[in-house]
Amino acid sequence: MGKWNKNDLFLFFIIVILMILIVLLTHFYGNTDIIEYLDISKYFSGDYAAKIRTTHSYLFGFIHTPIVSIAKNFIIFKITSLIFLFLLVYSVYTISGKNKRALWLMLLSPIVWYIAPWASPIQIASFLFLWAYYFIKRYDETSHLPSLFYSGFLLGLAWAFWDGIIFFWPLLIISFLYNKKFSHIIISIIALLIGLIPRLILDYFLFNSVFFGITRYIFATLSFMFYGGLYNQGRDFGLFLLIQVLFFLPFYSFLLFSKRIFKGNKKSIIFLILSFPVLIFNSQIRFALLITPIIILILVKYLNKKQYIIQLAIFIILTLLVINPYLIQIKYETNGDDFGNLVKNLFNLKFKGEFNRDLISLDLNNIAKDYPNQIFVVGNTADFYRILANIYWGDKVKEFVSIEDYSLYLKNDSIISKREFCSDLNIKERRDICISVWIEKNSKDNTDYNSIKYAISEDSSLSLSNFTLIKKYRTLSLFEKN
Repeated sequence: MGKWNKNDLFLFFIIVILMILIVLLTHFYGNTDIIEYLDISKYFSGDYAAKIRTTHSYLFGFIHTPIVSIAKNFIIFKITSLIFLFLLVYSVYTISGKNKRALWLMLLSPIVWYIAPWASPIQIASFLFLWAYYFIKRYDETSHLPSLFYSGFLLGLAWAFWDGIIFFWPLLIISFLYNKKFSHIIISIIALLIGLIPRLILDYFLFNSVFFGITRYIFATLSFMFYGGLYNQGRDFGLFLLIQVLFFLPFYSFLLFSKRIFKGNKKSIIFLILSFPVLIFNSQIRFALLITPIIILILVKYLNKKQYIIQLAIFIILTLLVINPYLIQIKYETNGDDFGNLVKNLFNLKFKGEFNRDLISLDLNNIAKDYPNQIFVVGNTADFYRILANIYWGDKVKEFVSIEDYSLYLKNDSIISKREFCSDLNIKERRDICISVWIEKNSKDNTDYNSIKYAISEDSSLSLSNFTLIKKYRTLSLFEKN
């Protein structure tokens, strides 16, 4: 930054410090899947009084375990996520040839400020993916095979941290290697598998299978696609959600399809075109972080001064809107906790002076003090036990048990969910072909269900007939077995 003047540097550091303060002061940690990554680190630190349940990579949570074990909180997730977000911004600046316009566009991009407080692996995955793109582009221009290897390795490492890369790495390889030697494709895939090794090793020690985690994620994704998930949660999708995602991409993205820009960036734009259906299908704002740096790197070479100023102004306006929910959550809890939910609940916004997590934490400490060393069934939903296990940091609770597992115990059953797929015959064929797929409880479950005396619910009632309400705390209700 030697060529920068004092005003540039001053403004840069003011913006960076502002982002750090917002991220560290807001109570918001993110929405989609965030608790799964936090739970993993807490589980390995020995502070998780429950059975772990996640369909995502364990690697991101696992590497945070030592700090979480010492600090007894999750603030380290925000710090590491910020570090890799800043590295991503600086990488755009570096790859662009230290173009200040590229840095300002990336730093002030609303997607960067949207994702900043999230305790998510998408920041580190996007950083690694950007450099994978850089090296495969360099290979395409120079035929430098080591660059192809570096690209594949970084793709694998990004995938090791975040499963969402599975949607994008094949598109990147197809876009840049479709006209290359088949042996070069093999080199890229081998390099990808080498980058994936940290996750494969961890999965082997955890599940006795190197591909267990990846296979589980693929089947979970297919389950959501065709059946709306294990509990028929459904999948949020629609024009409104798609518009939200497009809202976060650079306004001048449409210029990518102009003849002049397309001709000079053919393979990069092919990748972006192939990526758009992924954004449409997922309709999740956070996915925009993966492709925004690439769009900015292309556009910054073609935007004139007027277009650059307009794009920067649009980004600043959107960013000021995006950070509002986080500013609110420094002091108040709200149902508009991120930009998506803020827009969704704009005409029904609610604010609370006390945060629900703090109230639950207080209740759990009181319950553990009143009824120490107990196993608690948690209802009424199957996964509410995870919320309690995530919040509670004490050592006076033996275990939080899902009401689903307890109900299976009462029925002497182990099948959580089962699906059967059969062929649809149009003739009087005597035999049909069917495939059954099911999820069942861990056969090594050693919880003493028979000794359970108490249950906790977020409601004033419990979906178990043999339990009676004995005490109502501020947010939680305690029940005793008859």
